[in-house]
Amino acid sequence: MKYLYLILVVVCLNTFNASAQQRSISGTIIDSTKLSLPGSNIKLRNELGDSTVTIADVNGKFTFPSVKGSKITLVISSIGYDGLIKHYNLPADGKAVVLDPILLKSSIRQLGQVTIVGVNPVVFKEDTVQYSVLAYKVRENAPIEDVLKKIPGLDVAKDGTVSSQGKQITKVRVNGKDFFGGDVQSATKNLPADVIESVQIIDDYGDQANLTGVKTGEPAKILNFTIRKDKNYGYFGQATAGDGRDWLPKQDGADVKNDNRYIGLVNFFKFKGDQQISVLGNLNNTNVNTFSYGAATGAAAGGGGFGGGGGGRGNAARGGSSGSTTNANGITNARSIGLNFRDQWGKTLSVYGSYSFSNNTTYTNSTTLQNNNSEINSSQSTQKSQETNTPTNHRFNFNLEWKPDTLNYLKVTPTFTYTGTDITSIEDQSLSRKGITSLAYTSNSVSNSTAPSYGLNGFFNHRFKNSKRNLLIGFNVSTNKSSQFDNPINDYTVGVTNSPANQVIYTDSRTNTYGLNMSYQEPIGKVSFLELNYAFNHNFTSSDKETDTLYTSNPDLYHNYALLSNSYNYTFTTNRFGLNYRVVEKKYNLTLGVGAQPAKLDGVNLTNNVSTSVSTFNIIPAASFNYNFSRSQALRFNYNGSSNQPAFNQLQPVIDFSNALYPVQGNPNLNPEFTNNLSLRYNAFSFQTGNIFLVGLNFSQTDNKIVQNIINYAPNFTAAAIAADPSLINFRNTTLVKYLNTSGYYTAGANLIYSKPWKERRYTLTFNAKATYTNNIGFSQSVDSLNVMTPIAKNIAKTISLIPRLGFRTNITDIIDAELYGKYTVSKTNNSLTTLGNQNTNIRSVELGLNGKNYVWKDWTISYDYTKTLNYGYDAALNIKNPNILNTYLERRFLKDHRGTLRLAAYDLFNENTGFATTTNGSTVTQTNVNRLGRYYLLTFTLRLQKFSGKAPSADPGRGMRDGGGKPGGMGGPAPGGGPF
Repeated sequence: MKYLYLILVVVCLNTFNASAQQRSISGTIIDSTKLSLPGSNIKLRNELGDSTVTIADVNGKFTFPSVKGSKITLVISSIGYDGLIKHYNLPADGKAVVLDPILLKSSIRQLGQVTIVGVNPVVFKEDTVQYSVLAYKVRENAPIEDVLKKIPGLDVAKDGTVSSQGKQITKVRVNGKDFFGGDVQSATKNLPADVIESVQIIDDYGDQANLTGVKTGEPAKILNFTIRKDKNYGYFGQATAGDGRDWLPKQDGADVKNDNRYIGLVNFFKFKGDQQISVLGNLNNTNVNTFSYGAATGAAAGGGGFGGGGGGRGNAARGGSSGSTTNANGITNARSIGLNFRDQWGKTLSVYGSYSFSNNTTYTNSTTLQNNNSEINSSQSTQKSQETNTPTNHRFNFNLEWKPDTLNYLKVTPTFTYTGTDITSIEDQSLSRKGITSLAYTSNSVSNSTAPSYGLNGFFNHRFKNSKRNLLIGFNVSTNKSSQFDNPINDYTVGVTNSPANQVIYTDSRTNTYGLNMSYQEPIGKVSFLELNYAFNHNFTSSDKETDTLYTSNPDLYHNYALLSNSYNYTFTTNRFGLNYRVVEKKYNLTLGVGAQPAKLDGVNLTNNVSTSVSTFNIIPAASFNYNFSRSQALRFNYNGSSNQPAFNQLQPVIDFSNALYPVQGNPNLNPEFTNNLSLRYNAFSFQTGNIFLVGLNFSQTDNKIVQNIINYAPNFTAAAIAADPSLINFRNTTLVKYLNTSGYYTAGANLIYSKPWKERRYTLTFNAKATYTNNIGFSQSVDSLNVMTPIAKNIAKTISLIPRLGFRTNITDIIDAELYGKYTVSKTNNSLTTLGNQNTNIRSVELGLNGKNYVWKDWTISYDYTKTLNYGYDAALNIKNPNILNTYLERRFLKDHRGTLRLAAYDLFNENTGFATTTNGSTVTQTNVNRLGRYYLLTFTLRLQKFSGKAPSADPGRGMRDGGGKPGGMGGPAPGGGPF
């Protein structure tokens, strides 16, 4: 019996020891492509009934440090993938166990009602950074622009332009298709955030790259919005009407006229599976523009420039907007309407396109100071102008995508644009040298122009069956015409004139372009490819400028004035041959390429019967490398070389006096520029902490940079000098612009974004910084009254720009959504020539701001947007202020489902809003001050109607992400890049 007791004791001890043993269990979660799945949820249970949960790290790895027992069960789940249950028997040695990688398969089930447990806000996908909209909460009915303002790395300017890591977004798409021709603000200011699943920022290399995978050249930054599947059937409509008045203070004790302010906005979106219809309309005089045609509004700030201001008007009554303002210059009466359409016709044909129309009137008052720097004879010009501009714009584009099977794809895009302008202006302009005014005049000008443009482009792609071979053939044809009439009448008060006082100028130009490109891709291994490509492009340009002036003997009759007339035409033809080698692995891809491009320009100046012919040959290399450490960590390197041919007016060896004060003389010996562009980008996101870190570096260096040589002529010449050269009469008091090649131009830049959220993103601290350094080159000479020219002087303008910004945001649902920030901006230029008039500039500003919304009594909103700007370094003549800008509104939601909104808003309460900018270009520095809309108030009513099938996902604390995946939503279509494969 005692032996039986002994056996029982040994068994119990062994059982106790087995149950008391603890070991480490670790493993990795991957998908079918062998990429890790960070953020996956892993639950462990043992045979003793114990359970614990952990989350996979950025590399998809997980660890349970202290596991008891000899049998375990793992339950693994990840949003967008099928769940998995796995059972394991552990070895008896008690040692740590490393499990084989656990594979999850993508879920193909349709999503019904989904409960989101937290949100993974960021996914990196080679050329794409994707942000989940659910991670950046905004109030019901807010526009998607409010979400963009919260996303680290995205900057939404006061004028509505959007930038990513310092580079402006140039196009917008919805589910991979252009929206209103790619017009960014038409989408960001009007699409409701409630229907958007994810925001994607894409480095886009064009349709050909999206099909072949070979990406060369400099990519464009585009936005793509993916529509939530539960919002893909239904409609959303919103209309806003408002009325108000200027609230301007007295000037010199006298009352100022307070004009009426009004606004009317309408937008309508209908989604029906593959069919989408959007209508946008706008009528206001509060500087709200629905569409942008050409350059964005706001203070002009060219290369190496620096701009500032205190904000302006805009989004005055856009439903749910934050109340932030634009910095549009002048005062605009805006009238616009547009239609966007998209549908699937049958199984093989997809169509989408848009038409937009605008007819605006803008009133602008501006003051511009320009320093033309020279070693001896520097000059400064001052211009004060009042202008009324009435542009009319039509824009139409249509896309047809035909995909008869999985191997063939055809896309054809016809386009049409029309721009008409009517401008009247009054300008007071003066030119001074060494502080003495040598020329002054007043100019009254009337001008109008029309510029229609027609185009057709397309491509056909064929993927060979049972192979990775691919053939693409593309084409493009376009015609651009322009007709312009100008009638400047000048009244000179100081100095002598080189041009007639009353001119009638007719300018007609046309450019015809056609091109063809081909690409063939051949696999040379399991993961490697060779691509051969060829591109042909031919341009023909004609320009005819005729200037008439009044006869001195008969002031009622006009005659041709040859000196201010110029007529020419030229052709420019290029042939480019390229070879690219591409490697595509699961973790990385690599492209190495080289191109050869012969080019020929032939032209003739018909006015002077002078011919120009230039032939060039360029070798253009390219390289790119992408490495994905994980789904939340990526590195990207890109290099490309690009060639820029000189324009015909830079080549023709004649003097063009079309602008009498700034004549231009070309240089037939110019060589094309060649630029080396390098960029490096690293992105990282932590699933555990939510921290986002983005850093980018770029460098650009140009050989044979085409720069200006500025030659300043004396106000008058001696009689002996004129007798020796009678043509000097035409150069009195002028600045002649010549062109030449030089080396030494380069620019470097860096940008950094770090964002740290906590308390489930209720609080977020964001730091971003942008730095640029430019080494610019300019040349100058002077001619004195004896017609003696100084030796050419080289000016090196070194400009450094630094913009750090620190912001703290709090976002507590239905309580507060606000940001406090500080920003410092410096733009400093040092010139190697520091003679009289060639001044160094050191423009600085400090901006402190607070903007946000407080939600009270459930349906009330108090909004505020305050900025204080301190400016330093501007020319005193511009009278630059340190503005306080405060915009605020009180809003009340009512009616069923909050369909109605009543808002009382006041803008620029301190009435200190102005616009200003400075630019540096070689030996020229320009500073500008422009008027903007002043203080006013506005009462608006907004009505929203919507109906969608399905239910919206709800957000609870925790983790997970509804998988947008960068794939099209229910609206269909190819991947965001535009390709079908």
